[in-house]
Amino acid sequence: SLEEVLVDLVPPDRIVAISEMATDEKLSLIAQKASLVNKKIQGKLGVEGILSLNPDLVLMQDNMDASIINSLKDVGLKVFVSNVPVTVEMIEKRILKIAKAVGEEEKGKQIVGEMWSKILKAQDKLSSLKEDDKRVVMAYSQQGVFGSAKGVFNDICNKALVKNGAAMAGLVRGDHLSKEKIIEYDPEVFIFPSYDNGKYGNLEVFIQEVLNDPALQNVRAIKNNRILIVKDRYRSTTSQYISDAVVAIAEGTYPEYFKDDVK
Repeated sequence: SLEEVLVDLVPPDRIVAISEMATDEKLSLIAQKASLVNKKIQGKLGVEGILSLNPDLVLMQDNMDASIINSLKDVGLKVFVSNVPVTVEMIEKRILKIAKAVGEEEKGKQIVGEMWSKILKAQDKLSSLKEDDKRVVMAYSQQGVFGSAKGVFNDICNKALVKNGAAMAGLVRGDHLSKEKIIEYDPEVFIFPSYDNGKYGNLEVFIQEVLNDPALQNVRAIKNNRILIVKDRYRSTTSQYISDAVVAIAEGTYPEYFKDDVK
């Protein structure tokens, strides 16, 4: 997500390196922009690898290897360390801080403004939606239903004016919801990822297994065929692209409120 912020703040010739993954069109939200950066990095770089690039500034998150962060600082390199945001408001603050660090404060404000504009436009479409009419959604990874109250997906749901069934059920961050809880909270929409990396088996087979599970046949999402497929990266993004995630889930959950939108 740091890369997602950076490519929208500065031109590619100001970025000395970017991850190879950022150029993967199946995984990345910034593949085209990332492809314009001259050097692509596979895997993680150690201190020597980072220093060899001779950067003026290194962007890192506080959940990265602290020894690398400290070593870079010890040799005098300027390191911007960010927390991992879990709300749109936290993302706004991070964008503005990064923008200041790279000397693009006005551009940062513009990006934040566009992010909020998309979210508020979607919420305006749903302005007549009553609290009791908000729909319950549950999002699947191939490991099961995720979405604790402390994760970014929960705030995506909040901003999209949907109820996150996993959070309602008290899911602990890092865990996945039991089948019994799925049935108990009876979601109206199931959300599945669009990308299959093969790590946990065939995605389409997994989706069909869920939809055909005898124990889940009375769940509203299956009974009413309310299945939403969204870009995998949308469900965990902590950049300005969270606004696209909010719009995708709002539109997919309440299509009747967006039927007049021209695509």
